[in-house]
Amino acid sequence: MNLIKSKKRKNLILILLFLSSLPFILLFFDSSFTKNNWLKFGNIFGYLGALLIIWQFTLGVRGFSKWITYDYDWIIKIHTILGVKGGIFVLAHPILTILGYQEDVFYLVNFDFSSALTSSITLGRIALILFLVVWITSAVFRKLLSYRVWLYVHYLTYPMLLLILLHPFQIGTYLSNNIFLFYYWIGLCTFALLIAVFKLFDILNITNLKYELIEIKNYAGDIFTLKYKPVGKSFIKVEPGQYFYIKKNFIGESHPFSILEYNLENGELTFGLKKLGKFSKNLGDSKLGEVHYLDGAFGEFTFEAHDNNPKVILAGGIGITPFYEVVSQYGNDKTYLFYANQNLSFALYRDKFKKLLGKNYYDFVLEKEGPKQNVFCELITSRKIIELVGNDKLKSFKYFICGGPAFTKGMINCLLELGVKRELIFIEEFEY
Repeated sequence: MNLIKSKKRKNLILILLFLSSLPFILLFFDSSFTKNNWLKFGNIFGYLGALLIIWQFTLGVRGFSKWITYDYDWIIKIHTILGVKGGIFVLAHPILTILGYQEDVFYLVNFDFSSALTSSITLGRIALILFLVVWITSAVFRKLLSYRVWLYVHYLTYPMLLLILLHPFQIGTYLSNNIFLFYYWIGLCTFALLIAVFKLFDILNITNLKYELIEIKNYAGDIFTLKYKPVGKSFIKVEPGQYFYIKKNFIGESHPFSILEYNLENGELTFGLKKLGKFSKNLGDSKLGEVHYLDGAFGEFTFEAHDNNPKVILAGGIGITPFYEVVSQYGNDKTYLFYANQNLSFALYRDKFKKLLGKNYYDFVLEKEGPKQNVFCELITSRKIIELVGNDKLKSFKYFICGGPAFTKGMINCLLELGVKRELIFIEEFEY
């Protein structure tokens, strides 16, 4: 899938998102339901919030979204935006309803299952509580929580979505007065259930491919590489700079890792990793012959580098992994690589990059080194970029950055200070 095709598909998703909201937006112009605007707006906002959550859930299922675009970074961004916007509508729904019925705040926690009507309302109350837990942990406390804790809390999304879908049926709202909306809601519920099947396929690895671990190599700085071969004849076509989600056990977590090397003839994949957390350390303790589950390929981050045009690559630590195949296939005398590490021994594939780029390869290390060609014992700075690339060529290059959050932010700031246009700066942003 090329960038043009991917862009068209992403635009199509945005158009469908807008069109799917029209039946509810048009309700703003319907005066037949109620003269109480609090209740009217409360109901409409509730439906719009539910719709955005359905879309958020849909795009968050990799087994579905990968057929739309390789650019899972974009998918995650839209997923996040929908969560924030959907949250506003979801929160507005009970507030406006309370105002419309002139109830007090305790109305939200009045769990009553004495009738079909009160039971449906109570399902909405429970869904609201689950939503608040998920929304607050994601929007407010995400950076304070470990990935594992955040993930387990996020599982509440599934029962929450089911309760949201069931909530309106027994309540005397638009669904009981508008046959079109009733069947439209049935269609949305059916669609959500189909996406849930895709999610089940993800969990059961039906949408993933099996790969056997055939080689493990350890390097300085807790860095290691894993080499896989496909189990069976099928394997995935890969583009330079892409990444896969790796799942070690049949049931368990999966995390994204960039491809370091790949073989187009036999489908073998090599990943470069650093033992930073429990998951990566566990992967590093894998045994040869183990079968892992890979989901991908994802990422369009380096697609703009798949040509012979001038480019500057800025990599920090294990952030070098997306660039080896890019440099191997598209590197030339107009390609510059700035590689930052604690010391030279941590520089993965250093000799290979030096061979490919020669004088255009530069090491930046924090620990003191003896005099060596193209080795600088300092941070990458805007001054150094000008010195090595040349001020006259600076704004004609494209820039590709991958590293930790602080490194990425620092490099973007350096380039912007130099007057580089933001649209010429590309960063790796894959998320869990």
